[in-house]
Amino acid sequence: MDTSGESVVSIVGHVVVLAMFVNVGLRMLPAERPFPWPALVFVVLIGVPSILQTWMAPVTDVLARDPHATLAQGQWWRILTALGAQDGGLVAAVFNLVVIVLALTFGTWIWGPWLAVALYLVPSIVLNLLAVLLWQAPGGGSSFANDGLMFSVFALGLLLGAADAGRGTATPPEASRAAASTASVRICAAIGVAVAIVLVAFDDAHGVAMLLGLVLGAGAWLAFRRRTVTSRSAEG
Repeated sequence: MDTSGESVVSIVGHVVVLAMFVNVGLRMLPAERPFPWPALVFVVLIGVPSILQTWMAPVTDVLARDPHATLAQGQWWRILTALGAQDGGLVAAVFNLVVIVLALTFGTWIWGPWLAVALYLVPSIVLNLLAVLLWQAPGGGSSFANDGLMFSVFALGLLLGAADAGRGTATPPEASRAAASTASVRICAAIGVAVAIVLVAFDDAHGVAMLLGLVLGAGAWLAFRRRTVTSRSAEG
């Protein structure tokens, strides 16, 4: 399973996914949008070592995912620090930092800060564990985390459509715009899912991260819905 993300299919797929994600994110924005502090935190935590490793190779050696060091020497912390070890060079590092800002900004506004952080970290941890235990693949980067969070938003888009759709209070023209927005959200999210399936077919681990994010996003929404229904039943 390829974890590098350097194939043509992976690069094109990620560009398509990012375009679809921005479209979905813009159409699902809530009315209140607090400062997205997770985006700032992770840009610093990931960006500093990502840029430093361009001139200081030992930074990568210390942070990167290393199956031998993890399994033979017990360096399990690499499962987390691999987030800051970009293995695609400076261009990939800069691109991933842009994606971090977009994913965590929209993710924070749509999911809330703490859930967005969880949906960002869990796919990265799971995929890095798989890379060590199953695929024996060294490397690193933030793309697993980015993919997981973006696809959690796609899951919400597929389940709900646009954030302002279905409220039942819109006038006919507004209702038509809401319906069109919902259709656009679901089409873009579906295109993203198609990309994920293609990547999996090409043995690209990023497709696995995307589908995991989709499942986590659907699970988070279902858990929230169940809790809301339970709370309303208790109040009634």
